[in-house]
Amino acid sequence: MQKLRTSSKPNEDLAPEEIAEALLTEAGTADEFPTDEHRLLDFLQLKQLSFDFAKEFDFLADVADLPQKLRAALSLDDRIVATHSTLGEKRFRFSVLHEISHYVLPEHRRVYYLDTDETLSLRTKLRMEREANQMAAELLFQGNRFTEESLAYPLSCKTVHELAPKYGASYESAIRRYVERHVLPCAVIVFDKVSRDPEESDIEDAQYRIQYSIASSSFSKRYFSAVESKEPFSRGSDIFKVHAARDVRNIAETELVVERPDKGNWRFETELFTNGYKIFQFIVRPVKPEGK
Repeated sequence: MQKLRTSSKPNEDLAPEEIAEALLTEAGTADEFPTDEHRLLDFLQLKQLSFDFAKEFDFLADVADLPQKLRAALSLDDRIVATHSTLGEKRFRFSVLHEISHYVLPEHRRVYYLDTDETLSLRTKLRMEREANQMAAELLFQGNRFTEESLAYPLSCKTVHELAPKYGASYESAIRRYVERHVLPCAVIVFDKVSRDPEESDIEDAQYRIQYSIASSSFSKRYFSAVESKEPFSRGSDIFKVHAARDVRNIAETELVVERPDKGNWRFETELFTNGYKIFQFIVRPVKPEGK
C-alpha cells in the first residue's frame, strides 16, 4: 500500500478522518464531487471487478462459509475489490469505498473481507464493519465538506435533496450525515416497511414501523436521543401524507407529538418524504406555544 504523506505521524497513529483526508488529497480527488472511487483504487493499486458472485467463485475458492447474499469483497493478497454486478451506482460507490476502508485502516489486516447488506449497513454491530462504514462515509462526504456546504442552506430536508446527488450519495446516507453533523437541533426518524411484498404498488397499503432515529448532538441534549416503536403504524397515519407520489421532492409538512419522561408533551414541526423504500420524518423545530 502506498503511504499517505499529508501527516508526519505513522499511518498506525492516524485517526480514520485523517487517513480519509490524506487519501483524498494524495489521490487527487479532494474537492471533486462526487468522490471518484476509481481514482482511489488506482492510487492504492487495487483492481476492481464486478460479476455475479453466485456464478464466479474462483477468486474466493479458499473461503469457507461464503455468505449467501454477497454484495462486495476484498481480497487483500490479490489486491482485488469485487462488487456484485447488479449494484446500482450509489450502492456500488459506497461498497467500493467500504472495501477501500478495510484496505487502509491499520487494524484491518484480514486476508478476505466478505460484505453483505447487513455488514454494509450503517447500523451493523460488528466493530470492523462499523469502522469501515464510518470511513467510507468520510470518503463519500469528503470529511467536513458536505456539512460545511449544508450550513449555507436552510435547515430542511430540501437541503439534503439538493446536495445528495452532488456527492453521489443516497438520500438515506445524506440525511444521516446531515443530522449527525449539524450544529442546530434536528433529528430524523426512519420508517421501514414491515412487509416487503414486491407486488405492493401503493405505499399507503404498506405498514411501516420506526427502524431507527438519529439526532444531532444539540437536539439530543435538549430533547431526546431516540424514538422507538415496536408496533407498526396503521393505515391513515400522518406519515402517509407522502403517498401521493414516490418522488423524493414530494415533501409533506406535519407535526410530531412526543411524550416527555416527566410531564406534558413535546410538539415539533416536521417534514416527511420517501425514497420509494423508506419514509423519513425530519424534525425541524419545536412548535412554539400560542401567544409566544
